[in-house]
Order: sequence, then structure tokens, then C-alpha cells
Amino acid sequence: MIFQRFRGQLLVVRQPDHGVQTGLFASRWGNDRTPPFDPRQAVIDAGTRHDNGWAAWEESPTMDPETGQPWQFYKLTPHEHVPLYRRGIKMAGYHDLTTGILVSMHGAGLYNDRYDTFRLAERHLSESERVLVDEFLAEQALYQQSLAERIAGRELGTHITTDPKTWYNYLLLQVWDRFQLQFAWRLAADGEIAPLPHPDGSTGTLKIKNVGEMAVELDPYPFDTDRLVFPMAARLLPDRPYREPEEFLAEMSRTPELQLECKVSRPS
Repeated sequence: MIFQRFRGQLLVVRQPDHGVQTGLFASRWGNDRTPPFDPRQAVIDAGTRHDNGWAAWEESPTMDPETGQPWQFYKLTPHEHVPLYRRGIKMAGYHDLTTGILVSMHGAGLYNDRYDTFRLAERHLSESERVLVDEFLAEQALYQQSLAERIAGRELGTHITTDPKTWYNYLLLQVWDRFQLQFAWRLAADGEIAPLPHPDGSTGTLKIKNVGEMAVELDPYPFDTDRLVFPMAARLLPDRPYREPEEFLAEMSRTPELQLECKVSRPS
């Protein structure tokens, strides 16, 4: 789950809903200055499905004793986090082989600084956590290669992560993922997202300027229409400690879902 204080309450965005909006970004990506990607639907589906493994945990979350709320998405320990991603990666691979590769790379990237492209918050791992993470990374490298060889129908001479198209699509997924967090977690604050990939292997930076509540201008503007509204499913709960997961889940169940309007536009 993603939590933030908003309008005096606790904004709660479930990870699968984070994925839905991520997929919406992918579905409208591309214009005369922003190149397309291929295979289109499989990559869009990777955006939509990249965090679906969280769903089971969100139905029975563990609680952060400091906040009295479920653990914030980036604080969950590897012993809980890795099984969630294994589940989601397997589901993505069953759906589509290319989708599975990209979701696997996303999950692995959370433990290797997105393949050394973006420095994540440093996490000090215990010995048992390091063993688990190392096993997960090795396992996912083999899984990615297995799916890629099934697509190609032959053994590949290099690992799929070195394929330029796969790498381009992976970096796009990271841009969409981080852009969604600009709304769900950073509430449309000013910011930058890099690397913004180009098909020729070069990269740039997506600059984000706040222009109102849940509204931003983007430079370069990457979408197919000059102004767009992307809905984000969320709930606004009382921002207080909860004694146990059941109390939090009961509050979630009786709180109507909102569709917050996240607005994007070209620089004025």
C-alpha cells in the first residue's frame, strides 16, 4: 500500500491500483516527439500488472508498530516482500511471456537499484535477508532468460536484459512506475524522472512541474493528447493508528473508493 496525508486524511492507494494507473500512462504514451514501444499490449500489461503480487498481502497486511498502520510500500522487509513479487511475477509470466520478463525485471530491480539506473533508498539487510535477496536475483535472471528463450524458440547467446528493445521497455516501465508515485506518494510535487529512455540507447530527463492539486506539466510532454486526466483509485481514511489489521481493513471496506483526477499537460 501507498500512504500519504492528503486533505487532512490518510490517502491510501493499493498496489494493484497503482499498477492500473501505471498501465494507463503506458496506453497513452507516444506522440510526434516521444517514440512508441513494442510489443505494445504486452508492455502496457506489464505496467498494469507489475505490482499485482501485493494483492494477497493487502487483504491481510502486517502493521508498522511506529504508525499503527500497514507498512508503507518501501518499508516492507524482504521476507514479506520477495514472496509477493514471486507470486506477481509468476502471474505475469502466465499472462504473457514478454509481460513476465518485464515484471520480473521490475521486481529484481527493486533490489539492484533498478539495474544500476536509479539509486533507491539504502536498506541495511540482515544476513538472512541478504541470502534471500541474492537467491531472488539469481532466480529471476534465470526466469527472465527462460521466458526470452521460449519467445525466441532457441537458446540465446546473451542475457535478455542486454537486448536493446527489452532494456528500452524496462526503462519505460520504471518511468511510468515512478511517475505514478509522483501522484500517489508525492501528491504531484515538482520533480524529475531519469533516465527517460530513447530507442537509440540515449536517455534524457522527464521534468515535472506542479500546477495545482494533482496537476502537473511535463517536459518533454510524452502523451498522445495535449491535456489528459488519468483517474487514480484511492480511499481517504482517518489518519490515526489502528489497533490491528482487521480494524484498518474494516475502515477500508466501509470507505467509498474515490477516483482522483490526476491531470497532465504540456508546459504553458
